[in-house]
Amino acid sequence: MFPDFAAIEIWPGPMEGIGSNGFVKAAGQLQLTDCWMTPFIRLSQELPSLNKIKKSIAGYLDTNLPLTIQLMGNDSDLLCRAAEMLLELPSVNGINLNSGCPSARVVKHNSGGGLLKNIPLLISLSKKLSACTGRENFSVKIRSGFDSPEDMKFFLPELTSSDAAGKIFFHYRTVSESYISLPKTVRNARIAEAVKLCGGVPLIANGDIDSVEDAAELIAETGCSGIMIARPWLRDPYLLKRFTGQAPDAESGRSAFFTALEKNGLSGNSAIEMTKMLWGTEHPRFKELCRK
Repeated sequence: MFPDFAAIEIWPGPMEGIGSNGFVKAAGQLQLTDCWMTPFIRLSQELPSLNKIKKSIAGYLDTNLPLTIQLMGNDSDLLCRAAEMLLELPSVNGINLNSGCPSARVVKHNSGGGLLKNIPLLISLSKKLSACTGRENFSVKIRSGFDSPEDMKFFLPELTSSDAAGKIFFHYRTVSESYISLPKTVRNARIAEAVKLCGGVPLIANGDIDSVEDAAELIAETGCSGIMIARPWLRDPYLLKRFTGQAPDAESGRSAFFTALEKNGLSGNSAIEMTKMLWGTEHPRFKELCRK
């Protein structure tokens, strides 16, 4: 039996390098989601102008859907100034701190997943962002640990007991595991443990959720408050809508989404790459585009 998905938060995962304005506009036109979280905006030395940020996220803003903006960095002043500025934009109702990106370059600079090697800094940044945005507007995107999922037994209770984050977006892999394939039994066990460790703070589960049936099993086994789906959503663009409403079959959905992408400027190598994501390299559409 499926849970009441109307009571479950269902999020599209932010995908670095994919969430272009054309991609987001196409998804908005087809009503493929009810909310957004942007790929991270990295803050290192100075605060970008509001116009520059608005240009980079114009597609998200144009959909007029509730929008959470994901920030990355380790300078609390920069992060808070950016958060306060961005929360003034229409439809922006959330700020998320990325503490999970496994990129070696990011980790090296003590940002993203690198914050899991410096928990006091992560807690400090979270508290300051929460204070300047309001707890209900602030969330943390995090992994199960840096090298070991045992790490979460220590940092999750500390983070949630600080009362900084209104919710946690939790990816079950560690930073060191990056995106390697792991059994779903491992995923479910780690997420179930994380839900307990969060002590009542809502946890949105992320990682390899590829169908309504899979999500139902995950929710039943873990008690998570919601789900976030990234790459599997590309293979079935209407996947998020299957939880709460009617949707076309996967093949029709892929075709409709690709047509919308083309109308929003998708062409050339970008079209080839998107075809690969949607259908795979053996599909006639992919082979045809490669021959052009």
